[in-house]
This record gives sequence, C-alpha cells and structure tokens, in this order.
Amino acid sequence: MRGAVSAVDLATFAAAGDGPGALWRLDGEDLQANLIRLGPGDRIQPHRNDEVEVLMVVVAGRGELTLDGQVHSLAPMALVHVPKGAVRAVVAVDGPLAYLSVHRRRSSGLQVGRQARRALDQSREANLAAPPHPPPNGH
Repeated sequence: MRGAVSAVDLATFAAAGDGPGALWRLDGEDLQANLIRLGPGDRIQPHRNDEVEVLMVVVAGRGELTLDGQVHSLAPMALVHVPKGAVRAVVAVDGPLAYLSVHRRRSSGLQVGRQARRALDQSREANLAAPPHPPPNGH
C-alpha cells in the first residue's frame, strides 16, 4: 500500500503533550487528521468552517463542544459529526482534552508543534530500529 502509515498510539501522544496544539498529523492524499490537545481551560474560539465537514473523536479528557449555539459534553470515545458551515467552539473542562479531528484534505491545516514532531521522529526511529516483519506465508 503506497504511503501507508504505521499504527499510531493516540493515547500515548495525548498523554505526552503538555501544551495546546496539534500533537500529531496525517496528511493523506484525500484525508487529513490532527490530534489536538487543549490544556485545562483552553478553548478554541467560535468559528465557522465552510470548506469541510469534520469528525471529532475524543481520545482523552473532558470538554464541551458548542455547535451552532448548542452545548454538547465531550468524553473519551465520544464521536461527533460537525457539519460544514456549522459555528463551533471547543473548551477543555476539568483538565486537558485531546481529540482527533478527521476531514477531507484541504490546502491549509494545523502545524505540528516542535515537541510533537520530536515524539513523532522518535516513534519513526523506533520503527526503523525494529526488526522487519517476515513476509506472510514465507514470501
């Protein structure tokens, strides 16, 4: 599979982050995903995205999503569909919040912070140092 990505432990990335921002990012051919972390009380101010609809999956922590004026509680493993054009805001409640944001690829996106990039590089180095898996059926 061209450009395949190894499995990523999002919970480990979420736990290792200590500042707000994108902890991990996938830029696929047609798809983008970002693991976003907000510190206690951090918020993403209300905004509208008219370009793509978004799936949010909470990885760790608790928060609130305000979607077109309606408040929704966020907890681990919650899945939320955010329609294109909806006004949304997110706030971390009672500690940090980490969630995965997945959407159709667009030209702009979040930038991965220096600490997250270092953790991702270490993960890649560990994968390169691991012995290769034998091919299936001995081929």
